[in-house]
Amino acid sequence: MQSSQERIMRRVIVVLAALALTACAAFRPKVENGQFAVLPGQGAALIAVTMTTFDPDTAQAGVVINGVGGNTSVLAQQLTDYIRAPGDEPDGKGRLFLISLPPGDYRITEAYGSWMQEIGGWRYREYVNVPRNDPFHVDAGRVVYLGQMNVNLNYRPDAQTSDTRVRDLNHAQVLWGVTDTSNIDFRPLSGPGKP
Repeated sequence: MQSSQERIMRRVIVVLAALALTACAAFRPKVENGQFAVLPGQGAALIAVTMTTFDPDTAQAGVVINGVGGNTSVLAQQLTDYIRAPGDEPDGKGRLFLISLPPGDYRITEAYGSWMQEIGGWRYREYVNVPRNDPFHVDAGRVVYLGQMNVNLNYRPDAQTSDTRVRDLNHAQVLWGVTDTSNIDFRPLSGPGKP
């Protein structure tokens, strides 16, 4: 027999799952004629934020971008977000972001993450920050592809970059309808990105 608290928790989980599915649709970028639609006078950055964690239920990871547009931050959820990989490859655990930015020079200054901890019946969110120094440039009317930033939340937190364009372009095509990549400049981040 379930207690009233368990029933309430189950309802909350169902509501949160429904909201997460609705939010996924809200984050779908605008696509015109098979291309990412870039706002007039703007550019955009395309980046995958993924995470490695022992806590798939509560883990989050993101990056902070600093530049002519000020500070911008994006955040992925391990439980609800994924990046659709082609064929039998496993999906990425995170989210692919298209971030509209004014043209100019930018820098990823931080990767961060968090998860829930429980000690002695008390629950709290544990946070980690990994300083980064990953420069990139955004051109008007163009999308710069930055690749993947994977935030490791296990033991010794760190953040690693990689070129995951095959997976990311598959996601963009299958879920967003991007069939024309001629307005994308492929300049994936590389190196340790240390400050």
